[in-house]
Amino acid sequence: MKNKFLQWFAVCGRLGSKLMCIYFLLIVFPLGMFSFYAYLRVKDMVQEQTFSAAQTAFDDTCLSLERLLGRLDGVVDILSTDPLIYMMASNDPRDYSYIHRLEDSAQLATTFEHLCMLADIDLIRLYVNNDYSYSNTMTNIIQISQVEHSGWYQTALKSSDRLWCAPADFEEASPDGQQQCFSSVQILYNPNHVKEPLAFLRADIDAGRVEQLVQGASITENGMLLLLRGDQILLSSDSEALLPHPDSLVEQVQNLSVGTWETIQAQGKEYYARCETIGPSGWLIVSILPHRDVFRLSREMSLEMFLIVVLVSLAAYLLAYLISQSTLKRIGQLAGTMQAVEKGNVAVRLESSGNDEIAQLMRGFNQMMDRVDALMEEREANGRQIKNLELKALQAQINPHFLYNSLDLINCTAISRNVPEISRMVNSLGQFYRLSLNRGREVVSLAEEIKHARLYVEIQNLRFEDKVFAEWDTDASAEGCQIIKIVLQPLIENAIVHGIFEKPSKSGCLKVTSRRSADGIRITVEDDGMGMDQDTVLNNFSSKESPAHTVTSSGYGIRNVQERLRLAYGAPYGLTCVSRPGKGTVVTVYIPAVMP
Repeated sequence: MKNKFLQWFAVCGRLGSKLMCIYFLLIVFPLGMFSFYAYLRVKDMVQEQTFSAAQTAFDDTCLSLERLLGRLDGVVDILSTDPLIYMMASNDPRDYSYIHRLEDSAQLATTFEHLCMLADIDLIRLYVNNDYSYSNTMTNIIQISQVEHSGWYQTALKSSDRLWCAPADFEEASPDGQQQCFSSVQILYNPNHVKEPLAFLRADIDAGRVEQLVQGASITENGMLLLLRGDQILLSSDSEALLPHPDSLVEQVQNLSVGTWETIQAQGKEYYARCETIGPSGWLIVSILPHRDVFRLSREMSLEMFLIVVLVSLAAYLLAYLISQSTLKRIGQLAGTMQAVEKGNVAVRLESSGNDEIAQLMRGFNQMMDRVDALMEEREANGRQIKNLELKALQAQINPHFLYNSLDLINCTAISRNVPEISRMVNSLGQFYRLSLNRGREVVSLAEEIKHARLYVEIQNLRFEDKVFAEWDTDASAEGCQIIKIVLQPLIENAIVHGIFEKPSKSGCLKVTSRRSADGIRITVEDDGMGMDQDTVLNNFSSKESPAHTVTSSGYGIRNVQERLRLAYGAPYGLTCVSRPGKGTVVTVYIPAVMP
């Protein structure tokens, strides 16, 4: 794919267009990729920081609200064990003097006042069932009959646990016409009849203080904090203009996992939401962040980055255009001069200026043209020499045929004079040279290579009176495979001359075996000659020559065969040798099974 693109780039368009394309690839594209990566990183960082700040504000609000409502819980716990309250609620007015009632009510009022101040709550009330004068005249001790028809009172009677109330639960009115408070209500039962309600304790905190905590918790422009009791919204930090229907989110909020930010959808918009439980009351506080608020800053930054990329790209494009014009001007001169040379004007030259690559091309072009002039002069002189060399090559082709014809003449003469030994040797020698030359081919069949080796052994036996007993064991399935020529003859020559003929008897056995297997062909040349020590084997047959190893005079032919095999077939093919001094040598030729 890369090569195809480079080929397309090389052949298409003018150089100016290519420079602009290079500008786009090397400047705009990396800049765009970096900007995209930076946008993703900024987006993640903004989201992480937004969630972190929202989580911190949310946790602080939860903690403050839990502490605020926990004060109501603590005050009710303290007063629910106060014996004075039980005494005032349970005594019969006829057994309780007016003076004592006033003293007890004053003491209870003082207790309520001190607890309100210490716990930082707004009001404590005691609802009693007996008809004492102080239950009609004081604001913190109230007759139950005044509230027994209210909704919160009926709910408290049905509840066995402590009741938590919101401003919407109270029907009785305050002096300004509304009762805005959050309350904790505890039923006090008669010690003598544990199922009989005796009185009600109620601790109030101004709803404005809770609203202040909730409304100051959102960190985004359209973020919202909800205080829920089941599916009822007790308090919301969002103004009605920002989210006209917050109830549409309540159903999804009910299914949220506590303590994690999750995505919800309402009215076709996405929101991030997180909820926590307010410990004393069991109410749920939920933080809701619009998706557009979380990524507003990242969108603004992405727009700024896009504008910067566009401006930088335009500036770089203009700069590249100005630089390319000065470059293209000199390249145009070079192209025009080359066109003049194509038309036959070889005397034209360029005036180079500067030290950059284009100036080097101009000077190189001038030098090339000077060299062309010199070569044209040499061409005329070499033309005559080529004619002479062609004549010599024709004469060289006649020499092998002259050798064959001369050997045939000697053979015919030996036959006519009845000298069969000469005829046999000349015939073998003629076949040997024909196979060696083999019409100029470098690759022959294994059968031809073995025949060439047989002729060599036959010639040696004619020369030395049959001193070598040769045994040939060849695999017929391997004879058709290809091998580079003159591989076996140097090995057999080395076995005869440096192995068998160096024995005191000057005679010995030679065995040539070929076998074909799944991984290739192995040809072994085995003799019972003098053999070699390990250093000689290493020097002559090692695949790499090192300064510590010296090739012997008999090893140059072996080395030549080894290098030819490695060049022709590569590793792991080649020669291996096993030899023992005085016992003989086995050389193995390993080649691939290549069919013609």
